[in-house]
Amino acid sequence: MYVMAIFGGFSSCQRSGCDVWEDTKSSGRHFNRGLQSLNGKCGDSRAVCDPSQFECQDEDIRWARAQAKNYEFTPLSDMSRGEELAMAEFMAQQPSQTPGDPGSNIPGIESFRDPSQSYETAGIFKNVEFDFDNYQIRGDQNSRTIAAISNYMRNHPNTYLFIEGHCDQRGPEAYNLSLGAKRANAVRNELVQMGVNPDNLFTISYGKERPLINENNEYAWSRNRRSEFKVYQN
Repeated sequence: MYVMAIFGGFSSCQRSGCDVWEDTKSSGRHFNRGLQSLNGKCGDSRAVCDPSQFECQDEDIRWARAQAKNYEFTPLSDMSRGEELAMAEFMAQQPSQTPGDPGSNIPGIESFRDPSQSYETAGIFKNVEFDFDNYQIRGDQNSRTIAAISNYMRNHPNTYLFIEGHCDQRGPEAYNLSLGAKRANAVRNELVQMGVNPDNLFTISYGKERPLINENNEYAWSRNRRSEFKVYQN
C-alpha cells in the first residue's frame, strides 16, 4: 500500500515534455527582458489613449518629472481640467475638408511643396521656433514671420498651408508628438485670429522624427524645435 501511494505521488508530479518546454520559453523571455532593461532598452515608445493602459503609472510619472530638465516633453497627465478648457476656448475652427480625402478638391500632403523652393514664397514662410518644452509663440522674429504669412494668405485665397510641428530629439515619442501638435496648432490659431481662412490651414505633428539638424547640442536642439510650412496653390 505504501509503495502504491509513493508511486501515485510521483505520477501526479510528472509533467509532459511540452509543459517543461513552455516553462523554459517563458523563463527565457523574462530573462531576456531583464537583460534588455540592464542595457537601457525598456521597450518601444507607444501612445497611451487611456489611463488603464499605463503600466507602473506612478513610476512613469516620477521618471518623467525627474527628467524635466533634460528631456523635452509635455506631461499630459499633469494638465488640469481648467487648462484643457482654456485651450479649447482658443481652438480655431477646423477646416471643412481634409486634404486627400475622397471628394476633397485639396490633394494630400505629398502635393504640398517646400516654400523655400520658390522665389516668391522663400522669404515669407520661414520657420517659427519655440523655447524648450513650450508651444507659446514668442519673440519679434516669430511675430514678423506670422504677420507676413497671414498677409500672404489673405491676398492669395487659393493658397493652402500645412503647418508642421517638430521637436528636438530628446524625450519620449508620445510626448513629443503631442508637443509638436500643440506647436502646429498654436501657429494655426494665430493665423486664424489674424484673418486667414481656417479652411486653408492644416496641421500635422512629426514629433522628434524629422530633425532639421541631426546633432545633439543646444544649437541643433533650438533649431529643431519649430513649426515648418508646406504650400499648395490651386
